[in-house]
Amino acid sequence: MVHGRDRELRVIGHFATDLDPTVLVVRGLSGIGKTATVIRALKLVGAGSSAVRVVRPCSPRPSAHDLENSRRIDLSAWSVPDHPEHDSDFDAAGFLRAVSAWAADGDGDGGAGPRVLFVDDVGVLTAERARWLQHLADEAYGQDWRVIAAVRSISAEPLSDDVEVLELGPLDRGSLRRVLDMELSVPVAADVVEQLRWWSAGNPRLALELAGSLSAAELRGDASWTGPETAGSAARRVYRAMLAGLDPATMTALATAPLGAPPLGGAALARRDGRSAVRHPLLALLCREARGADGHVDGREAPAAEHDVTGAHAAERILDGLHLDELPARAWAVAAATPEPRLSARAVGVSLLTGRTWLDHREGALVPDGVGPEWTDHLWWRDATGVPAEARAAGARVAAALLRLEGTGELPDPGTLRGDLRLLGPTPGQDWVGVGIQVHALLMLGDVVGARSLLADHSGTAGESTVAEIVARDLAAARVAAFDGRAVDVRTHLAHAAELRPSVDEWLPARGLRAAADAVVDGTAPASTMPAQAGSWSARALGEYAADLGAAHLVVGQAEGAVALLTIALEHCAWPYRGRVQVRCDLVEAVMASTPPGRVGPHIERLLQPVVTPEERSAVDVAAAWSRLRALLADDGTPSAAFEAALHAAPVPMSPWQRVRMLVAYGRYAVTRGARTTGTALLDEARTLVRLAGMTGWLRGIDAFLAETDTGGGAGPEWEVLGRHEREMVRLAVHGATNSQIAQATFVSERTVVNRLRQAYTTLGIRDRRDLVRLAETRPPAWLVGG
Repeated sequence: MVHGRDRELRVIGHFATDLDPTVLVVRGLSGIGKTATVIRALKLVGAGSSAVRVVRPCSPRPSAHDLENSRRIDLSAWSVPDHPEHDSDFDAAGFLRAVSAWAADGDGDGGAGPRVLFVDDVGVLTAERARWLQHLADEAYGQDWRVIAAVRSISAEPLSDDVEVLELGPLDRGSLRRVLDMELSVPVAADVVEQLRWWSAGNPRLALELAGSLSAAELRGDASWTGPETAGSAARRVYRAMLAGLDPATMTALATAPLGAPPLGGAALARRDGRSAVRHPLLALLCREARGADGHVDGREAPAAEHDVTGAHAAERILDGLHLDELPARAWAVAAATPEPRLSARAVGVSLLTGRTWLDHREGALVPDGVGPEWTDHLWWRDATGVPAEARAAGARVAAALLRLEGTGELPDPGTLRGDLRLLGPTPGQDWVGVGIQVHALLMLGDVVGARSLLADHSGTAGESTVAEIVARDLAAARVAAFDGRAVDVRTHLAHAAELRPSVDEWLPARGLRAAADAVVDGTAPASTMPAQAGSWSARALGEYAADLGAAHLVVGQAEGAVALLTIALEHCAWPYRGRVQVRCDLVEAVMASTPPGRVGPHIERLLQPVVTPEERSAVDVAAAWSRLRALLADDGTPSAAFEAALHAAPVPMSPWQRVRMLVAYGRYAVTRGARTTGTALLDEARTLVRLAGMTGWLRGIDAFLAETDTGGGAGPEWEVLGRHEREMVRLAVHGATNSQIAQATFVSERTVVNRLRQAYTTLGIRDRRDLVRLAETRPPAWLVGG
């Protein structure tokens, strides 16, 4: 069975443009997409206006339509014969003449593309209908028509050698997702797409019927859904003939077969519990209804048990699946209701993953009473059997330290935490939620090398991952990418997590990561600083969110906003995942770019002087950020010996991200101290590097800074790179001329204008005409002012 539609489109398109005198029969269940696939294939090969679709050919009132269904002709005189003796009465030539004349009248270009007669919805291709179809095809070939027929099934076997059969199989996951995204207004979680695909057997009509019965929370995966209790009307139509043809033994086997949702990320054929035998689950459900089978003896749990958060097993399933709409506002309440170690570990893990509040300041214990100390084993390992006692004790200390940090933003003993993470990390059999928590802890300690190694060491253990583990892995990878300045990778990991659980985009940690990445890649300023569901986030999550937003504001040149946000970040969380060095360096840079010397408030002054151990800044990029921080604080004039040493004398080359940061910081520093030529040269080098490295969002911040500090209104050197023709087009564009008007004025095509303006935008480091007008207003060159 072929999955997807690319192959089918190619086969149909090749047939429509080929010269062989054959008939193509497209076979598939009702709702599988036969009509849509054939029409799309015909349009792709240029038959959109030359093909004709015959609708209801087996009824007393057949008709012909164009592919857009905007014109119609009645063909009642040429319906399909029901009996073989009537076949000779069919006037195929008259049928085709009528269709040809109608097609020619409707479109003067009707003969421009392949002439295809698409006989839709023949139903069951009986021997009589097959002869009728062959008779029609023989006559059609003589009049330069090709014949394609869509059928649900074929009872006339064997068919003539002149008939080709194309089986239209179920949609694959990607194709079905595209259908759902196009038809539904709610984003559908990836595992829900897989469930819909399994229950519908890849039939898009059935999948849409099933999706239509789900709530928005169930579609997004925020509430659990294990499948339908009854089959809908579309399923009854699709399987009516198949159900009627089942013998009693097969019907009984299907009625008693176990049904349930497929495993995450896998097809039903991969199941080890016998469910792979059911190819059409809804047919089995119809058999069960027909036999009056009890719906709770089939291996599926009763609906009441599925949603019972007081049971440990059900609550674990909800937490593992991130069905957060079925949980109380605080995951603490789940653990308190059922004080069981594994459940408490799941609740803590999800709380740390999402950034939601866990501890209440009125509560002294880390977990509810009665849970027991062994709960931390379940936070880190799927099975702690065989894990050394030393590592288990380290795991307990790490959990305690991080939960305290979550509520207070403080870390009293970072050295002990670092040592415990080294004991914990190498142990095998870890849960990915726990791995993600460790990655976060290593980053906040500045150990990005350890964080990368931990991700790599456990990358092969994701075979049986839960939804929570997959999302945790993506968020961990996104944080490492953000620490490294790989903004495109940040967006990729967040998109994968949000595909599985769309609500991830609403979590505070993900919102901050995305805002910072968008600023670096696109130059997009954060639209709002207000977090969703205010009041439910931990101190750590709020602090890190503010740090991400502050970094985004700094990139796009909004230094004052960056100062406020980065100050809030360090006040809420002294140990953000970006590391103390990088966040404090951002704050110092923002302060020096926006605040005159001597006017820094004491509460900010206190944050500008970090105490950082050598181990915390041992990684290459962290060391580079530390050098930049020290150079900014040294404030030793221009040229700055500290900056020169940091920029050119590093023992190991820094990453492009850190070099951009160094160039921008030094350039801003030099310009604000009167050395505009030196500073502009540094910023120009940064411009070149960010274009090469895919970090063009920095261009907006550089332009904004130079515009704000240019008291003489002088233009930057990038204007002078433009050639004579580009300058003329830019001058006309700035003064409001359209592309068409510019083309007429410069005697070129409109396409040439578009291409040359786009090249000019790239040269100037801007995105569109609005940016061009803004740049011309703030930093116009002499030739533009004179024009």
